[in-house]
Amino acid sequence: MFCNFAVKFLTLLALLSLRGCDGLDKLEVTGDGCKVTEPIYNSTFDLGSLQSDLGHSVNLGKDKIEFNLCGAVSKSCNGTTGVGACLHAKGKDKVLGMEHTLKLSNGRFHFDFSGEKCSASKNYSLSVILQCDYTPVKDPFSAKRSSDGCTYVVMYRTKIACTPTSAKPLDSCSIPLNSFTTINLYPLAMVNHVVDDRNGGTFLINICRPVLWDLDAMCPPGTGVCFVNRTETDLTKRFQNLGTIDKPTIDNGTPSVKMISPELCSSDTTRHVSSIITFQCDKTARIEKIEFIGYQDCQYEFVWPTSAVCETLEPCTAVDPKSGFKYDLRQLSKKPYNVTHDNHTYTFGVCSAPLTPCLESSGACEIFPTETIGLGIVNDKLMINQTGAPFLKYSGGGMCKKNKEPWHTVIEFVCAESGMEKGPKIIENTDCRLIIQFVTDVICQEKQISCQTTNSSFDSVIDLTPLIKYTENYVANISSEIKGDNAKSQYYINVCRPLVPQYGLSCPGGSAICQATIENGKPESEKSLGYPDVSLTMVNTAAGSRAQLKYLRGSDCPADKDTKLSSEINFSCDPKVGRGNPILKTITHDCLYEFEWATNVICPTYKCEFSKKHCSIHNEQTDSDFDLSDLVKSNPKLNEMKFCELDKYQVMADYAQGSVKVFSSTKQKCGDMNIEVRLNCNGDERNSSTKDYYINVCRPLVPQYGLSCPGGSAICQATIENGKPESEKSLGYPDVSLTMVNTAAGSRAQLKYLRGSDCPADKDTKLSSEINFSCDPKVGRGNPILKTITHDCLYEFEWATNVICPTYKCEFSKKHCSIHNEQTDSDFDLSDLVKSNPKLNEMKFCELDKYQVMADYAQGSVKVFSSTKQKCGDMNIEVRLNCNGDERNSSTKDVSRQFYLFSLSYMRVY
Repeated sequence: MFCNFAVKFLTLLALLSLRGCDGLDKLEVTGDGCKVTEPIYNSTFDLGSLQSDLGHSVNLGKDKIEFNLCGAVSKSCNGTTGVGACLHAKGKDKVLGMEHTLKLSNGRFHFDFSGEKCSASKNYSLSVILQCDYTPVKDPFSAKRSSDGCTYVVMYRTKIACTPTSAKPLDSCSIPLNSFTTINLYPLAMVNHVVDDRNGGTFLINICRPVLWDLDAMCPPGTGVCFVNRTETDLTKRFQNLGTIDKPTIDNGTPSVKMISPELCSSDTTRHVSSIITFQCDKTARIEKIEFIGYQDCQYEFVWPTSAVCETLEPCTAVDPKSGFKYDLRQLSKKPYNVTHDNHTYTFGVCSAPLTPCLESSGACEIFPTETIGLGIVNDKLMINQTGAPFLKYSGGGMCKKNKEPWHTVIEFVCAESGMEKGPKIIENTDCRLIIQFVTDVICQEKQISCQTTNSSFDSVIDLTPLIKYTENYVANISSEIKGDNAKSQYYINVCRPLVPQYGLSCPGGSAICQATIENGKPESEKSLGYPDVSLTMVNTAAGSRAQLKYLRGSDCPADKDTKLSSEINFSCDPKVGRGNPILKTITHDCLYEFEWATNVICPTYKCEFSKKHCSIHNEQTDSDFDLSDLVKSNPKLNEMKFCELDKYQVMADYAQGSVKVFSSTKQKCGDMNIEVRLNCNGDERNSSTKDYYINVCRPLVPQYGLSCPGGSAICQATIENGKPESEKSLGYPDVSLTMVNTAAGSRAQLKYLRGSDCPADKDTKLSSEINFSCDPKVGRGNPILKTITHDCLYEFEWATNVICPTYKCEFSKKHCSIHNEQTDSDFDLSDLVKSNPKLNEMKFCELDKYQVMADYAQGSVKVFSSTKQKCGDMNIEVRLNCNGDERNSSTKDVSRQFYLFSLSYMRVY
């Protein structure tokens, strides 16, 4: 049951509401100029800032549309001035409209123009539809035309359409994970997150910003969690506030945000409805996807798996809280910089000490003929100022003669726009403060196209982000119908991004699709089939509505030098094919290349069946079964709660995430307990690889026949070809000692291996690796697991092991002469060992007065301390038992044998 809410009803609504064929109210409002007030909550949107002195333009093939919003275009059109929109087609101008009408239709804004005659029965028309989008994109416009060439539609992605003028985001969306690390959650607030309640309803969620207005997303102002009842006919009741935006907090190391609604709970009118979102670190999350856990005690509970809360930023890096862009200035830290101003010479470093002639600890200094003055102590903590620009601050320098305070230096970094002189420049040297402005293209944010769109019914998001490649490119298949003419051609493709740099492939830089002729096994005569300039859109095709990517402005078309090569990729849902692979279907006039791509990434979440009898999941769409019984047995928590025997189950196959989610509940003494289990598919292509990783700890690799890793490497990556390692690369050398770092999961022991082979994505960067160690008493020494690869350069491993677990006190049973280890839930019978050892047998070791037993995981041993009274006084006994199951003393890799077989390695009587 959802709580009932009272929403203010305005009489104006009766005049503006239209009844649709589905029986639901439709909101249609006409604005006044460039302002419109919606009648449900009386919120005003002011779109006047969309006016541009230069106007807006968008290309549609060889045609071009020029328009302005809230004003006229600057040029005349077909001899007419003061025009609102103009079409340039085939050397002629057509007026698409003089003035526009602003309308708000079910949450989406559109400017409608009506122009001159197009045909006997039609005038030219243009509709500019605004789509809420906070993401900075290279080109916010995309255009379509009708088949008769009279009607034009332009989609305009802009943040202006996102919230009413009065709605304000929170000042900060950052929370400290610990004293060293602050995480910023604003990158999660760029879009509304759609969450299925698994009962026909939908939640719209945002954090730090109110839920953004868009088609069928008309939530009360300030709402952070909004429930949409799509069957409700009354617009004033269709959108319910389940929580007003509030700042995220951290409790016991776990980030969360609690949002409280102004509405009272129907079952307890002394309490307000609320929602709580708990963030979980998940570096493998392909799409930010929130899960609804359940509702109890007037509170809605959600879990948000995201990599945003587990990022430990490297030195000299920072994240823009507005765009989510990661600044990385490490490439500027490799040398000192000199700058002169008013006959004064300064030397400084970026996140590093310039050293001679400065002091070793100085980040900047002023150089005099006989001395130098330190202007601040070096650090690598890159910060973001109020305008979003990165800066460094070096404090605690030498004493300033002017006011007897220490010198400090601020280095501000500015994006090198066209025509700007690059490099550092002194802009202030007053009051014992030196300010340096450093113009560089290193911090310029690349505006990328959006890889998201909404489906044709606008009720779900199509997101191709999981298909983006970072380590290699797709190679398209070629349809049999055109294979003959393309026998020597190969097509390299990436999704929404430029191609990954690949040795031997010389495609025009920035291309998203490249055609190459294969000669003697090598790509030659590479041509660009287009660049990622246009965001993902939905189009209507003969096969139905499809998600489409267009790559334009490629190399010259050989059939028409005035035309550029271009390409289209139409995506369709097929649950059985995994990520799938593109297929070249047609080539039109030797200029337009059309690909089809069946993939499960865009398939909607599917409800599977759960069998309690077999503890298994059946997916009807893929005709596959998944037996969970072994998984449950091997997991102590699932086994303890008897997961296969709970009250009810709901199972969802999430193709986009590459996971299966099982929701269940069971009754406990304290009330109902909601359970969510997320199962990642090991068959997912993220985890499948033809690469092996060879690792040693704190030392170089042991030489191995057939493995040609760069000498001295501690981690080596090799491609396995025909069962043999090839193309070995170093992922770093053992130069840095073991350290402790603070992560979202707590304090971890970490090894860093640096200075590896060249990174394929950035030749100025070397491959490196990190291993984060965690304690798990049950796994023995354990084994490293590759978790993430960042920008193709940094490889992150996790290693659960008992070696770093603290010594644990076990229980000794005199009755059974055995040891019980609660942590590993194992028992060890010592009776045979005692009988076979004369000294232990003689002193009746199993019948002594008292015992203290310690499991020493690091040593791979159990130590038993005991004592007994003798005629000469008390006798203390220490027995150390080595675990034969330990991998140092046994060739077995069966971790379950740990602490099971013992050999007596040491005994002391004193």
